[in-house]
Amino acid sequence: MKQRTRFTRWFALACCLALGTVAMTSSAGSSAIPSSSVVYYDDAGNVIGVRMWGCGDPGWGETSRRSKFYPGCIM
Repeated sequence: MKQRTRFTRWFALACCLALGTVAMTSSAGSSAIPSSSVVYYDDAGNVIGVRMWGCGDPGWGETSRRSKFYPGCIM
């Protein structure tokens, strides 16, 4: 009986993972990458660059150590 319970748990876990993967890819369209953006600033606080992932636009400008993360697409 213990072996049957173990199989049931593994099967349930596999089903949940499969359904989660399908839901994630179907809701995001062709890419399952969550969108996010990073804005880069110079020492004076001026925007010198933007990088965006999962937004269809790679961004522009330079990168620096001073940056701020934003969830989602900003442009």
